[in-house]
Amino acid sequence: MGLSKGSLSIREAYGQAMAVTAPLGSVVSTTTAAIAYAGKAVVFATILALIGSALWIYTLTRYSSKIASAGGYYIYGASAWRKKSIAYYEAITEVVAYSALNAVNAFALYLLVESFFSMLGISAPQDLYLLIALGLIYPTLISFTTRIKNLLGQIVSISATLEVIMLYAMFIYAVATRGFNLSYFSPSGASANAIGIAMILSIVSISGAGASTYLGEESKVPRKTITLGMWLSIIIGGSAILAGTYGLVALWNGSLSDLANSNQPLIQELFGFGLPIVMIGLIMSVNSLLASNIGTTVGSARVLFNLAREKVVPKTFEKTNDLDQPIMATLFIGLLSALFVVISIIATGSVESAFTEISVITSIFWLAGRIVDGFGVPVFYWRINSLKVQDIIIPVIATLINVTGVILSLQTPDIFQSTLLIGILGIATIWYLFKGRKGMAGTYVVDDNNQLLTIDEYIEKLRKEKVVAS
Repeated sequence: MGLSKGSLSIREAYGQAMAVTAPLGSVVSTTTAAIAYAGKAVVFATILALIGSALWIYTLTRYSSKIASAGGYYIYGASAWRKKSIAYYEAITEVVAYSALNAVNAFALYLLVESFFSMLGISAPQDLYLLIALGLIYPTLISFTTRIKNLLGQIVSISATLEVIMLYAMFIYAVATRGFNLSYFSPSGASANAIGIAMILSIVSISGAGASTYLGEESKVPRKTITLGMWLSIIIGGSAILAGTYGLVALWNGSLSDLANSNQPLIQELFGFGLPIVMIGLIMSVNSLLASNIGTTVGSARVLFNLAREKVVPKTFEKTNDLDQPIMATLFIGLLSALFVVISIIATGSVESAFTEISVITSIFWLAGRIVDGFGVPVFYWRINSLKVQDIIIPVIATLINVTGVILSLQTPDIFQSTLLIGILGIATIWYLFKGRKGMAGTYVVDDNNQLLTIDEYIEKLRKEKVVAS
């Protein structure tokens, strides 16, 4: 058995991309964090993030329009640099980033509901920690007990569309009741550094649109399907995040300092519309965070599946069930995510601190992997004899933005972050020296008929296509 080849359409690719983008969840968590830095200028920062994300998705589509695989990003890096060590470490950054993001979203669930009880003036129940467990267990179980077509095409894509409708409704209501205020699109009131940090936070969310790359082996005509799924997600999901951010700022009744200091400004605003509306917003926000963890679990499990096929990680990760889902790889991601939760809570002593600390780790690993991909685009197109000016300029600009994000993330690393970073890289290096280097990291891709090929065979095929087209 293996993955369900050629079973997915644009709808499922869109669903996977939107799951990780998580428009409403992004406004609830990422935008809230960005407001703490940029205040009212968060709208301007989100516009910059949308532009930066569009440049990044363009960079990704330079790969996805040529290459498809279950390995996603790390296969892109491998196709450019042709070094299995680079492929291996990029794969590790993806698995770590997604597992850490699962922990972040699980913490966000807890903090979201805790804030809800606080606004009601009620003490949060002692067993609220069960929400953290829910944030990890539910996405893990549903990811291998449901066929991928049903999981993404029905459960995820429908909920993501409802999120978009809600965020646009906020924007429309804000404009209808308070007019359209151009001052919100200004950077005034925030320093360049604050806007830069807020922009990077938003880019990490919006760029989740690239998560459909992991469906390459399971999509019909993958080079077209994956590319279109990413663009649909960034256009629909990214614009919804911008619309929701504008609505969040425009509808705020207090001072800007109060807005920046609010743990959950969206839920706080919804209280003005009555408890039923608050409950709808709360349920949809919880669902958005859960859907995001489904998307990250699906993606990272396929990375492990592909690595197992390349004999880099234990062969057990290649095992699929009768629903064509990589069951052992999925369970491992769930356990790794739980490990991040436990370690960060023990080290920091609170959910709030753990949320902040593990968010930084997520950003560092996520953006570091994207740097490898971005600078690799010109190299890849040179390899297939198709290099053009735009294949150099746009990917380099997008990658420099990601480099800025890593630099901002690394400005004030603390002991916990440094220890965790060193520990992860140390374990990964030991595994590579004793096992990983003996495998073939970055080897397998599929063609448009979902047939498995080595990257060398496929690049030669692309070169021949170029010759014939000429």
